[in-house]
Amino acid sequence: MSHSKSILIVDDEASWLRSMTMTLNRLVPDALLETCLDSRKVMDRLGQSPFSLVLLDLTMPYVSGEMLLAQIRQRHPQIRVIIVTGVNEVDTAVRCMRQGAYDFFVKTGEVAAMAASVKRALEIANLEQAYLNLSSRFLDKLLKTPQAFAEILTCSESMLDIFRYIEALSVSRQPMAISGESGTGKRLIARAIHQTSAAQHPFVSVNLAALDADAIDDTLFGHVKGAFAGADTHRAGLVRSAGAGVLFLDGIDQLGPDTQAKLLTLVQSGEYFPLGADRPQQSQCRILCAATEPLDALMRQGRLKDELYYRLQAHQIRLPPLRERPADLPLLLSHFVHRACEEMGKAPLPIDEAVFPLLKRHPFPGNVRELEALAYDAVSRSQEGRLCLDPFRQAVPASEDATPADHLVFPAQLPTLAQMDELLIDEAMSRTAGNQSAAAALLGLSQSALSRRLAKHKA
Repeated sequence: MSHSKSILIVDDEASWLRSMTMTLNRLVPDALLETCLDSRKVMDRLGQSPFSLVLLDLTMPYVSGEMLLAQIRQRHPQIRVIIVTGVNEVDTAVRCMRQGAYDFFVKTGEVAAMAASVKRALEIANLEQAYLNLSSRFLDKLLKTPQAFAEILTCSESMLDIFRYIEALSVSRQPMAISGESGTGKRLIARAIHQTSAAQHPFVSVNLAALDADAIDDTLFGHVKGAFAGADTHRAGLVRSAGAGVLFLDGIDQLGPDTQAKLLTLVQSGEYFPLGADRPQQSQCRILCAATEPLDALMRQGRLKDELYYRLQAHQIRLPPLRERPADLPLLLSHFVHRACEEMGKAPLPIDEAVFPLLKRHPFPGNVRELEALAYDAVSRSQEGRLCLDPFRQAVPASEDATPADHLVFPAQLPTLAQMDELLIDEAMSRTAGNQSAAAALLGLSQSALSRRLAKHKA
């Protein structure tokens, strides 16, 4: 059974179940429907088969719909629940909405509106499932050591290219430079490099911007006893602590000229002098460095010595900002919201699709770190089982928030239907980094139908 198209309809009235099944078969023909008459069996059914949506009657013998909703939200938070009520149960249905129900309808109401809500719920579930599975499928298929990149959630082709590059250089001991805006994940990339090249050895990381300029040399290279006033004991330093592993220097542009000269010696020969020592120490660590700007820009600005730049430029990585990774937004938001709910002891919160147009318009100057902060803020301010969207609305400038929703702009010469078909497919494949399952979900097609169209285009 396809998880993203499967629905369980629960009601103790057999006639209503038959009627609703026939209606949904007609209005939502691609849905896979199952029914349940006995409310006591619902949780077992959900545990045995994957469902993305439950249509739940409120008034039933044995276990009420309201009690079942609480159990489903606790044990299967990814399953959406639509409450179906009698005419006199609207107050209870509203209470259920506050407890996390996706929607509610009166049995005697307009069935077309219910079918539309069912379609929306299935579409959202399908996209969520595609995005959550996308990263692991890509990594397992394309990488030799996907576990090294497990902390980095992405389905972006540019990020996957970086992963492949890191794996290709896993045998190298040359230094590597990582550049990227604040919050793009430079430290996570450094950890991934360590995992692919020296996982059995230490990973030592230091944020140079957090250190006083006078303390950087002592922190990196250590000192011998009596090297200066107050040096009562020997200090090994981070270079020594890294051993044959990785030393990650975040904020290399914070190093003064003298320290850069010492780092150059370390990179060239593996030698360094602890403060106060007259004999060099030997190091086998691999140097990784990071900055918010590329190294060539730092060199042109006079913030990085030419000689050090030429030693560090052998392997370089530029991390794309989040605004260049739009396909990662749903994946990352879902992860951060889920983690925030766990840490704050809250029931899992469904993500309203209205948030995604806001995310697409926001430039995210703080990148992934900013999105994480917004998600935590939204969870902390959420009530009544719904994710609060206020932090996301406030993050988008007023002028952008007033921009009309995305719309198609056609050229003077209209494209043919065949051309539009090809353009839509190309755009969907681009947005999902070439994943056919996710692209098919965006287009409202089955994966097999999309595969046939792709084959036809290539012919």
